[in-house]
Amino acid sequence: MKTKIILFSIILVGITSRIGFCQTDDDYSVKNIDSESLLSGELFNPEMMPNISTHFNKEWLLTDILLTDYRLVRNKMIKYNGLLDELFWLEPESNQTIKLDKEAIMKFHFLNFQGDTTIRFRKIKVKRDIFKDSSEIFVQDINNGTLSLLISHSFYFAGKEPVRMNQSYYMKEIYNEEPVYYLEFPDNKLIEFRKFSRKNLYKLIPDKKEMIRKYFRESASGKIQAVQEILDFVQFLSSISE
Repeated sequence: MKTKIILFSIILVGITSRIGFCQTDDDYSVKNIDSESLLSGELFNPEMMPNISTHFNKEWLLTDILLTDYRLVRNKMIKYNGLLDELFWLEPESNQTIKLDKEAIMKFHFLNFQGDTTIRFRKIKVKRDIFKDSSEIFVQDINNGTLSLLISHSFYFAGKEPVRMNQSYYMKEIYNEEPVYYLEFPDNKLIEFRKFSRKNLYKLIPDKKEMIRKYFRESASGKIQAVQEILDFVQFLSSISE
């Protein structure tokens, strides 16, 4: 049987202090933190990793991980891949790459992402059009007040191009990012946006149609495309949803 992946489970002794109950600095409500925390996963061959452009963070970063049993694992070297929607851990003793068990993870927080200490992801359940059942995905959680903006950093296959390496050519796979946005309302209702067009907004948030129409008229560009425009719009929606 040809395979490049060897499956196994690994137990990690976490570097955490014994605490009965606390509110951590990354806003996780942790009920139970043990001195021994478990990370489960499987050995992953780095050669099977998609194009590096599909990584949210290109370099290994120190990360805190909150497990579904509310145990916190601190200061692990982690990469998140948007195409696979998987979390990878650089195991320090073996220096091998472990694909972590997604089901066991609730949230994770990059301690310092390009100088930003606020980058947090959490797992949500969404309904996909092509599937009957719901699926769980990781999304970046940006809280703008009453509403939260959730971003799925997904990619799609855009084709191949020839690349020269060591005096020979090979076909390199090209992936383009296609983020999916979710607005989370105070009642936990999620609304999905592929793009923030007037038509989509009027249809999905009909009770705010007139206020949204006014926002478009008064905005500088009349569009909601750039990251800052999206953040400004979510802040506006938060202000009228209070």
